[in-house]
Amino acid sequence: MPEDLYAISESEAEAISTQSAAVFQPRAPINRRDFFAGRWDQLTTIVDAVSQVGLHVVIYGERGVGKTSIANVLKPLLIAFEEPGTDDDGESERLIVKVNAHGDDTFSDLWLRALTEVEIVDVAPRFGFSQADIQERKSLPAYLGLPHELSIDDVRRVLAKLPGSVFIFDEFDRIEKEQTKPFTDLIKCLSDYAIDSTVVIVGVSETVTDLIEDHASMVRSIIQVHMPRMNPKELNDILEKAEAALNVKFNSIAAARIVQISQGLPHYTHLVGQNSVRSACADRTRLISPEHVNTGCMKAVNHAHQSVRTGYQNATHSSHPDALYGQVLLACAIAAFTAQDDQGYFQAVHVVQPLSTILGREVQISTFNKHLTEFSDDEKRGLVLERKGQQRSYRYRFRDPLMPPFVIMKGVSTGAVSEETLGRLFSIKSQ
Repeated sequence: MPEDLYAISESEAEAISTQSAAVFQPRAPINRRDFFAGRWDQLTTIVDAVSQVGLHVVIYGERGVGKTSIANVLKPLLIAFEEPGTDDDGESERLIVKVNAHGDDTFSDLWLRALTEVEIVDVAPRFGFSQADIQERKSLPAYLGLPHELSIDDVRRVLAKLPGSVFIFDEFDRIEKEQTKPFTDLIKCLSDYAIDSTVVIVGVSETVTDLIEDHASMVRSIIQVHMPRMNPKELNDILEKAEAALNVKFNSIAAARIVQISQGLPHYTHLVGQNSVRSACADRTRLISPEHVNTGCMKAVNHAHQSVRTGYQNATHSSHPDALYGQVLLACAIAAFTAQDDQGYFQAVHVVQPLSTILGREVQISTFNKHLTEFSDDEKRGLVLERKGQQRSYRYRFRDPLMPPFVIMKGVSTGAVSEETLGRLFSIKSQ
């Protein structure tokens, strides 16, 4: 189809640009089911667990993979499963409460905050003719007269009065480790007593062991839901939903480039996607091209998390103009993707070909081995990489999973890597 058929007026461009903020949400977790893409296997696993008495859920995975987003869409999803045809604003008889954990929270703090979200209408009769009863809304702890310090048995007894309820605790990894044991004891207790209430714990970790201590005693009481990075199809689903919502079209190469840059993290698909759409709107077109993606990357670099931008600056800063810290870090970001390790690890050998392509000359491991050491050992570079294994067989991984896509966007925005070179880099796969 000729590109001029995608031309739009200034008012249409402004409308699309404005609406893109609702469709793409890089800053906030997704909270609408119609804008949520992928994760069907994880969602159905959670829904199945909620329907079974005595089962509870632990959702875990690295930062940026969309754990909070999946927690946010559980309520509308459960409503839709129970009452097909209802929309996101529909109501359900099932009580679903979600709260975020804070660093200084105790077991009691979290449960009091969660139960306070539940309101009860207390009706007090008035005497005399034409005197209407008084309706007063009370929080559940006030209504039940709960103590200020809740025990495991206190919570169990309350949940027994709330059949079918679901309590979601997000950012669970923020609380102190000693506060996780009462949660494991509670879950075991709820399962033993067959209490019809589901506890859902969400947090950043590589394993359930990292997230919850002493989990062995309750292994049969929990469903472990690992949130891996999104696959290319799931990331493409985000772009396709945006196309339908905004009436725009991503050129196939542009869509592939956004997916590649995102490296399985939906945050960057939203961030680059939104800025690419706005770049196209500035050109008065609905068709998003690879050039718009490049411009979108430049804008996305400025809108990335401050901690990521600072980490990049610390890792690559040098007073020597010929230093290769930026190029080596870019090659590491490519290696983290092309090495195809499920946990993001790569070896020095995986950096050789990307760095050779970036520099336009053949390099050896000795060319950048010092850089890898400084990235993973030298605190003045912010410990941007973590290193495991023995010498000559070290494995490296970015400490912050949000860093590699940022490094790639930075390379695009500064011209350190051309579109043609980027295509070749992403075609490299480890043998």
